[in-house]
Amino acid sequence: MNGVNTRKVINMNKANKRRNLDEIQLARAFAIFTVLIVHSTSSGITTIPTDSILFPIYNFLNIAGKLGTPTFIMLSAFVLFYNYYPRETNWSLMKRFYVKRIKYILVPYILFSAIYFVVKWYLYYDYPSWGFVADKFLTQLSIGKAHPHLYFVFISVQFYLLFPLLLKMFKKLGFLRKNAIWIGLLVQWVWVYLNKNYFGIEIKGSISLSYFSFYFVGAFLGIYYNEIREKMREPNYRFKRLIPIFMGYGILVILYTGYMYLARTNGLGIIYETLPNIVISYLAEFTWATHALFAGLVIFYFAHVAEKKFKARTKMLFMEIGATSFGVYLIHPLILIYFRRFLDTGSPLVYNGWQVFTFVMITLLSWLAVRFVYYFIPSYWIIFGKLDPQQFKPLTKYIRDKK
Repeated sequence: MNGVNTRKVINMNKANKRRNLDEIQLARAFAIFTVLIVHSTSSGITTIPTDSILFPIYNFLNIAGKLGTPTFIMLSAFVLFYNYYPRETNWSLMKRFYVKRIKYILVPYILFSAIYFVVKWYLYYDYPSWGFVADKFLTQLSIGKAHPHLYFVFISVQFYLLFPLLLKMFKKLGFLRKNAIWIGLLVQWVWVYLNKNYFGIEIKGSISLSYFSFYFVGAFLGIYYNEIREKMREPNYRFKRLIPIFMGYGILVILYTGYMYLARTNGLGIIYETLPNIVISYLAEFTWATHALFAGLVIFYFAHVAEKKFKARTKMLFMEIGATSFGVYLIHPLILIYFRRFLDTGSPLVYNGWQVFTFVMITLLSWLAVRFVYYFIPSYWIIFGKLDPQQFKPLTKYIRDKK
């Protein structure tokens, strides 16, 4: 009898054992690059004259790159459902889940919220009293507004709170599992409609309902990942799935960047004259959300291609960037604030060269900062969260071992 039980446990452990997904680290690397591009071009898009020959380029990079947060949400949902869906859901499992999120997400979030609050207080503001400072900081901390990019953590926390309920619903309801993609889209757009016409919440971009389509697509991929991988080996299946995704992305990236270009150059008049009011009301939201959803799927696919096609050193480099992406996300605006204080607004050549230099430096320095903390500070997780040693392999050691 004991032998039977032992074999049963072993079989359950094998069933629950999941393969390490290098593709996800590669996808995170691609996504963090888009975040860095958007933030690096944010000053250029507001200072370069709209009639400049370079303005369309800045506009394209700044707008087409606005897919980082939705992609990270999709990848987070994928990882959670891929790892937790096959396992027995109980209090012990959920307790470990929340302890990890508090330690590795909330603690670094609180730390960096304090850092950004103090830095901006020193550089830009003169608050009247310590009571005012405390109240303002706690308010910003509670809604992810100590610095603009921290809203991502605020959204993530909302999804973490919802995760046990959503996991249970996906396990119980076959209809929800199979139709997760369009259900997520429906929930998101019902929220958009209700908020626009009834609620009027100004920080809707910090509300998780604004990202349900990305979360549910990630959940769907996580639950059916093994089946999808098998089917993708079939040329006909791959063709039928990838062609619509790439066509959708191509069309939407043109629509979204084009719409924002017209908005920034005061050229929306012709659109307002020709389209119905209901279309105009939701056009900006539709082009962003749909573009970002297609882009996330494209990144997810290209990560799988890269996992097979990248040479070993290139793959290791991108995997390290992916493994450090949360830390890079947290710290890069701090470095950007520093570089922006030396921005030369004189010669166009110098100015645009500085934009490129800034992107390179915030990417490199953010990555090196996370690596430095990981190697030399024992409780590194307080600053940048957890880094898995199996996924965060030192590139220098890898190269040395290969010699």
